[in-house]
Amino acid sequence: MQGGDGAAQDKSVPTLAGEAFEAAEVDSIKAPPGVEDYLENAFLYRRIPPVSFNGEPVDTTMRWFAGSSAAFLHAISRNPGMTGRRKEDDDADSMDGLLACLVTHGRMEVETDGKLLCLQEGDAFTLDTAVPHIMRNYPGHVVAIFVPRSAVAAAVDAARLEGVAGRVFTGSELADLFALQVRYMVDALGEVSARAFDVALTNTADVALAMIRQSEPNAADAKSNLVARVKTLIDAAGTNPELNTGKIASMLNVSRSGLYEAFASQGLTVAAYLRDHRLRQFLQSLRGTPDASIQELALKAGFGGDASDFTKLFRRVYGISPSDIAPRS
Repeated sequence: MQGGDGAAQDKSVPTLAGEAFEAAEVDSIKAPPGVEDYLENAFLYRRIPPVSFNGEPVDTTMRWFAGSSAAFLHAISRNPGMTGRRKEDDDADSMDGLLACLVTHGRMEVETDGKLLCLQEGDAFTLDTAVPHIMRNYPGHVVAIFVPRSAVAAAVDAARLEGVAGRVFTGSELADLFALQVRYMVDALGEVSARAFDVALTNTADVALAMIRQSEPNAADAKSNLVARVKTLIDAAGTNPELNTGKIASMLNVSRSGLYEAFASQGLTVAAYLRDHRLRQFLQSLRGTPDASIQELALKAGFGGDASDFTKLFRRVYGISPSDIAPRS
């Protein structure tokens, strides 16, 4: 069942369709000479190449199996190191879904979605391929079960998925069952037929989805994570005049009431945060291009309408007219 050196792994493999079982294993100390990232595709998706903390060569073995409905990923790190996933990695591949993970040996830290997880052997947690993350092992072994987003959405209510990146499940009955099945798979890969392993993988993915489905996310954390997502979106697209509360809710697949409630928990409103972001953009542009007209700069900052409407808004917020602070020639 094992084969390949990792470099030739086809990124089309993780389509997870039919019965095209694929398995492979790569070892860092056996990487071909001159290959900068010997694990380029070993995780079946792009991510930050592993780096050793102590300057020694990275000593890692990666095992994986892409089955008919899920994928099995086993990272065995023998010295302290770091790896992760960036936004550009998500843009560069087609892997879209969740990773249900189990630390099978050692300890590690995970940073994702504004959270810092300090994990040890036996801890179960989830990652989202669309949310950047950093993993630090000291050293540690981790197994990840990848489930496509379509399967996740079909099995888990959207409310349960709020803030799922970086959620820890350790201690629940289903987390214990998930751990038992993962440990079986660690020993079984390469020892049982591909068809039998795929059955075990499918069952383990089902347990992972049930674990998520029956979890009770912390309401405060979920609200905080939603606010952070909205702020990130506004920072990236706030100068688009068409962006408003309704558009934001649609883009993040949440209700308007959910947005209002999340921001209210921090004494804010979405509309006010968006307005203030645009005002900051206007002031920055005003300092950088003092010869431009007020209306031109307001439009550039994301304010629609005419100049008089913007002037009224500016005066209401700051108590003065924008022309009063425009640099004099």
